[in-house]
Amino acid sequence: MMDLWLLLLVIISIFIGWGLGRGWPLKKTHSTNQSESYSDSYAQGLNYLLLDDPDNAIKVFTKIIEINPDTIEVHLSLGNLFRSKGEVDRAINVHQTLLARADLSRKQRNTAIEELANDYLKAGLLGHAENLFKELIDLNSHNLAAHGHLLDLYITEKSWDEAVDSAQILFDHKHAGSSVSLSQCLCEAAEKAIQKGNQKKARNNLIKALEVENNCVRATLLLIQCHLNSQEQLAAKKLFQRLIIKNPEFMALYIEPAKQIFLKGNEPAQYQALLKQQYISGPSTSLAVALLEHYVETNQPEKAIEFLTEVLAKTPSFGAYDFALHFRREDSIPLTDMWKGLSEFLKAMQEKKVEFVCTQCGYESHSIQWHCPSCRSWSSMKSI
Repeated sequence: MMDLWLLLLVIISIFIGWGLGRGWPLKKTHSTNQSESYSDSYAQGLNYLLLDDPDNAIKVFTKIIEINPDTIEVHLSLGNLFRSKGEVDRAINVHQTLLARADLSRKQRNTAIEELANDYLKAGLLGHAENLFKELIDLNSHNLAAHGHLLDLYITEKSWDEAVDSAQILFDHKHAGSSVSLSQCLCEAAEKAIQKGNQKKARNNLIKALEVENNCVRATLLLIQCHLNSQEQLAAKKLFQRLIIKNPEFMALYIEPAKQIFLKGNEPAQYQALLKQQYISGPSTSLAVALLEHYVETNQPEKAIEFLTEVLAKTPSFGAYDFALHFRREDSIPLTDMWKGLSEFLKAMQEKKVEFVCTQCGYESHSIQWHCPSCRSWSSMKSI
């Protein structure tokens, strides 16, 4: 079966042939013999394609577009073909050659700049690509496509402050999906600020993220942690209660902050009631293990045994069996190597278990990925 790039090249060759047949306007200095030469070259190039010799076909078509000044669109298409084939150097050469021409219209020049920037992206020359996208924006500040490319580039580089600026522009222009991108980039910038000890900047970014996307789970969780770090238990608790009501499907992510809110606030009964209620509403391994551990830590072995029996009967899992393995052994008898091996095996299997899936591309993960590594969608992971 013919490769996609080769199929596209055939289409281009047909377009060239059609143009030659219709008599593309040539410079007045061109003679009839030169026009016939173009037709002969085209036929030769098409013959190379039919013989499955694309490299020679590309050489012929490249020669045609170098000679004929009225094939600018074919320049662009041929360069794109080189890029899609992985021959980025040749794509860069075609688009650079095109940009060196003085007879391009403003629209054609902008298109050539954008395609050359895409060549640089494919080649990993991010600095060169960034400069060209900025040039496009300087020419037209409302070029949302260029802003979008810059945003993707900054995300790749993990330059979150710059990413926030680009996402803000798209959001201001009500670009599709910009609210999610902006809120998530603000979260990334907040995490970076937290790592550097800049709590004020982190809070400002998180508050803004929630203004942009009121139901942003990630921003809420991070802001809860900021409140807890500052001993602001009531503020953290208020956000936490709103989170459970609006986004109950991410309960597995809420267990750790719930521990800090209720246990540090000396409210173990409320924490226990929360876990029981949420397990009844939506049974999960993480909730079951958290409640079992709480029973043990608060000296309620009978409740632990009763609940463990229920869990293993109704919703057995690697995590539950691993808990049972440790809980049911006699404290005076250490685990043998065999039991230790079994415990490690169960933990390893639990860590491989799919907990989240991307609703856009189906990518599966054990842990939450706010930016899908497969399709690069933001906030597309849902708990299974």
